[in-house]
Amino acid sequence: MKPLLGLATVAALLGCSAANAYPPRPAGPVLDQADVLPATDEAALSKRLTRFYDDTGNAIVVVTVNSLEYQSVEQYANGLFNEWGVGDAKTDRGILILLAPNERRARIEVGCGLESTVTDGFAAEVMETRMIPEYKQNHFEAGTLAAVDAIIQRLRATPANDNRPVSAACQALLVRAQ
Repeated sequence: MKPLLGLATVAALLGCSAANAYPPRPAGPVLDQADVLPATDEAALSKRLTRFYDDTGNAIVVVTVNSLEYQSVEQYANGLFNEWGVGDAKTDRGILILLAPNERRARIEVGCGLESTVTDGFAAEVMETRMIPEYKQNHFEAGTLAAVDAIIQRLRATPANDNRPVSAACQALLVRAQ
C-alpha cells in the first residue's frame, strides 16, 4: 500500500507543478523573468509592442523564463500562448517570442490569425538567422530585438487582413472561440 501512496503523492505533486508551470500574465507585452533585458530597454520594448498592437491589432509578446518546467520548448510556448490568450480571441492574431536562456531554448509561437503571414518557415528563418546567432554569444537582448524587428517588418509588409486562407485546424479553433 505504501508504494501506491508514494506514487499518488508524486503524481499529485507533478500535477500541481504542471498546473502552475506558467508565470502570471503581466500587465504589458513583455515579461523578463530571466532578467536578460536591461530595464530601460524592457520598458522601451513594452511601449513599442503596445503601440504596435494599438496600430495593427497584432499582439507580439516577449517572454523570458528561468525554466520550461520540464516541458519541451514547443509544449511550454504553446501552453503559455493559450494560457495567456495572446492576441484577440476572435482573430487569434498573436505571436509569442519565448526565450529560456538557462535551458538554451527559444521558440516563436504564432496564432492562427497570423499563420499565413508569419509562417513556420519564416519563424524558423528568424530564429536561425537572427535569434540563435546572437543567443550563442549571450546577446539575448540583441537576438530578441532582431526577432521583434523582423516580425514587425513582415507584419507591416503583409497586413493580417489580406484575406489569405487560414488552415482548417485554425479555422475550427477560431469558430470555437467566437
